[in-house]
Amino acid sequence: MRVPQTLVDVSAGGVIIPAAMSFFQSTIVSMIPWLITMFIVIIADLIAGLRKALKLGIHVSISLAFRETMGKMVTYFAFVAMVCMIQIASDADFQIAKYGCWLICVIEGTSIVGNILKPCGLDISLKAVFKVLAKKISLTDDEADELITDDQKTESTLDTIVNREKDRWEKRKK
Repeated sequence: MRVPQTLVDVSAGGVIIPAAMSFFQSTIVSMIPWLITMFIVIIADLIAGLRKALKLGIHVSISLAFRETMGKMVTYFAFVAMVCMIQIASDADFQIAKYGCWLICVIEGTSIVGNILKPCGLDISLKAVFKVLAKKISLTDDEADELITDDQKTESTLDTIVNREKDRWEKRKK
């Protein structure tokens, strides 16, 4: 049996479009506070990164820094949109949008703290975190050092940080 075109048009325009518009409106309303939060955290990371580059004497072009920041914004804002849509669609009590956005804030927060500490010669790396965790599970210092080896013992920590950052920005310029 063939469905008349007018019935298809009426049902699509009369039922689906208003339901979709209501869904997107609810999603956008729930996204606004999180988008503002993400914007503030990303700008704070940009400022901390520029401060780090100035203190370490690394030349970073403003356009390259803003390009990196825009890439973060697109990625994080898409993530916020996704978790807000999932929360609205699931209509659940576990607030996935809140926890997803807090995850992004923690990720950016570690970046901000790292950018603040690197000019002081303090490098919070994944190796250092694993070393601390290994010591917490009752390993001795020697066992923790064997588990996680540090290959750059000849240079000072600040020189290592400066060289790593210079290499990172030189690769991006090409």
